Amino acid sequence: MSKKIHPLTSVRFFAAFLVLFHHSVRTFLPTFSSREAHGPPNDIAGIVSLAFPVSVSFFFLLSGYVLSFVYLRDGRAVDKSNFFAARFARLYPLYFVVLALDTPELLAAEVRRYGMKIGLTKTAEIFAANVVMLQVWKPSRLLRINPSTWSLCGEAFFCVCFPMLGVLLWKLRGTWLWMTALALYMGGQELAWGMRSHLGLEMALSLPPLHLSTFSLGVLLARWQTLQQERRGTAQVRMWQANTVLGLSVGGIILSALLVPFFRIPAPYNNGLLTPIFAGFIWALSVAPTPLARWLCGRWLAALGNASYALYLIHMPILGVFRHFHWVTPAFYPVYLALCVGLSLLTFRHFETPVRLWLLERFHTQSLRNMPGHLAASMHPVPPHPHPISEGQTGSISNLTEIPHVYPGTVRRNRHRQRRSR
Repeated sequence: MSKKIHPLTSVRFFAAFLVLFHHSVRTFLPTFSSREAHGPPNDIAGIVSLAFPVSVSFFFLLSGYVLSFVYLRDGRAVDKSNFFAARFARLYPLYFVVLALDTPELLAAEVRRYGMKIGLTKTAEIFAANVVMLQVWKPSRLLRINPSTWSLCGEAFFCVCFPMLGVLLWKLRGTWLWMTALALYMGGQELAWGMRSHLGLEMALSLPPLHLSTFSLGVLLARWQTLQQERRGTAQVRMWQANTVLGLSVGGIILSALLVPFFRIPAPYNNGLLTPIFAGFIWALSVAPTPLARWLCGRWLAALGNASYALYLIHMPILGVFRHFHWVTPAFYPVYLALCVGLSLLTFRHFETPVRLWLLERFHTQSLRNMPGHLAASMHPVPPHPHPISEGQTGSISNLTEIPHVYPGTVRRNRHRQRRSR
């Protein structure tokens, strides 16, 4: 039996909203306008606006966690064709549409700067790099259409690594699991901080290999949680344990924001420094129905969480429209926020979901055609993925949160109700 983890779905909305807030607040509110995007804040306004651009690290950790539960839980090798088809169907359609809609603005800027011929050539070069998700490997030149897409390049990189890396990490248990987790965290932080002086801040913050340790720790978190569930059997984690870890995690996030000015360096948390705190937060929301977890299970919050990928992608293009028409006064900020959220909900329902399901059906049909004739003819139609409806709805920026046997007590109560109804 499977139970969708609505708390992890809903919390994605708040993480995406923090990204939106970080990118837009300096445009609309004069109090924040003098703050640099990555500079160390030295007052409460700077802390509020700039201390939380760490949502992407949370998304990367959650991505490894969720993908592992979906594709590695049975202990078998990842079906690469189905995996890549599902990830493409989830990530790429909306990404490409937003990319195409954003490109004319870049084209106009390049033509004004270089003239028609050179401007067209430069725009085509940048557009081609963005189409194949390579812009993050040379961000100063290529990451100019939608800056938020750097993290999707990271997701694409993780997807390439996952079928092999995920399987290797899933084999670990006991001391080896903990030693590997410690080595990944410490080694990843040493590498990320060490490369800042060699690569420059922008590339050091966005280069996918420097975030791979965070994604891998998500895989190990899922592996450890699975082993704990196997050891406990049907016994549920005590409520006070989940609440304690949840309280410590939330407190750690708040404390980390207050400590940002003391670092005196830009973006200290953007390369996964807070991964242990995020791991505690994910674990506490997924193992027991705490009061916070139950609140996050609200249907309206789950709907917002499902739309968080669209919110993450479209908020920058909409911000560009508001800037173009000079709608950047404080009075327009609520309008901007409401428009971003509303359009993301509509996009998820009327574009993302139907296109994703259509693509999955096409991939499945094509895979049957490529099978030997006698085998394909003898097979009954099956979904192209073990979780066809949920694939891509939650998780990282774009994954699902469909995890079996998360709240054992809830599962037992549901079975008891079913028996009584019979």
